[in-house]
Amino acid sequence: MNAMHNAWRTRRRTHAGFSLIELMIGMTIGLVLLSVLATVFERTSGGRSDLDRVSRLVENSRFAVDVIGDDVRHAGFYGTFMPPSDAVFTDTSPCVWNVADLTLLGWQATLTPPRYPAQLMGWDDPVANDPALGCLPDRVPGTDVVVIRRASADPIAAAQIDVRNVYLQASQCINDPVALRVSNLASQFTLRTASCDAALVAPIRRYFVRGYYLASCNNCAPSDGIPTLKRVEVIDNAVRVVSLAEGVLDMQVEYAFDTNDDGSPETFLTSTTPDTTPTSRWSNVVAMRLHLLMRSGEAGSTAMTSPGVYDLGPGHAGATCPAGFKCRLVTTTMRLNNIAGRRES
Repeated sequence: MNAMHNAWRTRRRTHAGFSLIELMIGMTIGLVLLSVLATVFERTSGGRSDLDRVSRLVENSRFAVDVIGDDVRHAGFYGTFMPPSDAVFTDTSPCVWNVADLTLLGWQATLTPPRYPAQLMGWDDPVANDPALGCLPDRVPGTDVVVIRRASADPIAAAQIDVRNVYLQASQCINDPVALRVSNLASQFTLRTASCDAALVAPIRRYFVRGYYLASCNNCAPSDGIPTLKRVEVIDNAVRVVSLAEGVLDMQVEYAFDTNDDGSPETFLTSTTPDTTPTSRWSNVVAMRLHLLMRSGEAGSTAMTSPGVYDLGPGHAGATCPAGFKCRLVTTTMRLNNIAGRRES
């Protein structure tokens, strides 16, 4: 009987559960492991988010530079036409658009000497109420504005001409009465190719006036508060604004002036100087140095803020990155090929 009782007690001890102390120890170890795993996951997830923010930042900055750079390199491109050495360049506002009177756009090619609009113009830290820039909605005061004038690289047929836009045609025939025609009427474009055959007209190209500036918002009705690089131009007689890159905190520009007509810059300035000096004329700009300070689209923790002070060029205090954001400063020099190239030849 005692043997049976002892066996029963042994089986009961064998099938007994954890004691309270053992259970508490197990739970503590489990909580420690979970805490470690949660910390690793959080750091891995945060690192991935930071990497994504940096990747988008780099991509946005490259796109912004590429878009502006393409227009800068083509500034002053008018097909095969090259302004004569005695040409006078006028500085007209990018907000002026009048297809009925092209002299208001700076085109007076029949005068002696002829007058043309400046291929590139810039505004250095313009104030909020600058009347010349009234067509740039939600512009951030104190950031630079660049305006490029050029013709399209792709010619069009006369049947595609829209009277609400402006077009250029450069003559290639030495017997044509004028070297360049600027109009919005298809009947005006009769200049010929090098063969001088009346049936073969020279290429017709659309004329662009594009302004690049910083707006305080991407979507602005209501404002989302995201500083954005935008481009403004007149298409079909209406002002069109296009967002190019979000997160652009500041844009500053230096201009390289060629003062001795050899195609190479002698000085970099942030704006033109008084009219008594050669550097005051925008037609003398052969290159520009662009400074873009950009931030990531979303903020992270304060600890993730990009450190350092960013140099935006002469005349500007060093800038810092907003708390929680990743920042990147892009500085690049762009050559105005059409203008510098003509001076070198």
